[in-house]
Amino acid sequence: MFGVISMLRRWLSIPRRLEGLQSDLGTVAGEVARSGVDMTHAISLLASELKGLQRDLSGMAGAMNGLLQGQGALLPGMSEHFSRNFLPNDHGALQKTLMELWALRDLPVLNWQGLQASGFRVFSQNDEDGVLLRLFSHIGCTNRRVVEIGSNCSGSDLGIPENLSCNLIIHHGWHGSIVEMDALECSRIRHFFARDYATKHFHFADDRGGGYLSPLVLNRMVTPGNINHILAEACGEDEPDLLVLDIDGGDFEVASAVSVRPRVFVVEFERRFRDRHAVVQKDRNDFGVAWPQSGSTSLPAWEILMAERGYVLCTMASSAFNAVFVRNDVAAGKLLPTTSSELFQAHPIYSRVNEEFWISPDETWSSVV
Repeated sequence: MFGVISMLRRWLSIPRRLEGLQSDLGTVAGEVARSGVDMTHAISLLASELKGLQRDLSGMAGAMNGLLQGQGALLPGMSEHFSRNFLPNDHGALQKTLMELWALRDLPVLNWQGLQASGFRVFSQNDEDGVLLRLFSHIGCTNRRVVEIGSNCSGSDLGIPENLSCNLIIHHGWHGSIVEMDALECSRIRHFFARDYATKHFHFADDRGGGYLSPLVLNRMVTPGNINHILAEACGEDEPDLLVLDIDGGDFEVASAVSVRPRVFVVEFERRFRDRHAVVQKDRNDFGVAWPQSGSTSLPAWEILMAERGYVLCTMASSAFNAVFVRNDVAAGKLLPTTSSELFQAHPIYSRVNEEFWISPDETWSSVV
């Protein structure tokens, strides 16, 4: 990889290279002593100077390494958010190169294997960033609008949002609306976008307090009763290219109430039911009580609802947390639909796990028919 990260990694190698140089100087000093030419003192001074330089560079390398790992020391004068903006500038160029390569393949119909094979992570929790970029490279975009319901920075020490919309907003110029019920998380997300180079120009401040042009960050608790009002606030009359729903309880009821028809709809599901149970957990208070859930709706239950609403299942992320549904008219002739059974049976890990991993629903779950 070229660019900033390559430069930083070269800097990290400087202390090791200096150690080798010191060793070479020791060898030269020994040879000079044996030959009778008295340069030992001069070389000794040079070696001492190099030791001092090595100590200074080691300190710098420690700071840079902490920066690369997303933790530890930061360079003086460099804020947390600037460091996050500074490091991944190569991502945008690499992703655009990938898009060109995908276009050259010119596949008329893309299947779930092709989508999963394209997965990678930048801001997403798993490999959804790559899956979505591949998908939209294939089906195209209309308005490049994304609405993500449920997002936070809790997985980042530097206040970086972990979601499915950031990569499209930061690296591909999409307009986004992020809806989150936690006021503190909303503040952290706004703080990030106000400082990222790709979006800071869409933030303004004046004597009236300023605001955001894009992305919109809405502090709202989403319910079936207010979802359409929130979507109108987020994207007006437009039907977004992408809608992402992840609210850890109540997702099924909210999705059932959505009146707009995004071209792509991503939902979170409970993987431990595999393809065996079409069930939904109605009460949000039950979420995560019995085990660390990945969703409040099984994938077969999502298949039933989405089929009724005119969508087909096209893939799931390799972690089996998120499923990608595409509107029938968008998928026609471009995407090969799949099923939860096919995805789980072909999965390299979940097709081989012990039977004890899979569970049956308890009384907190209701069947979907």
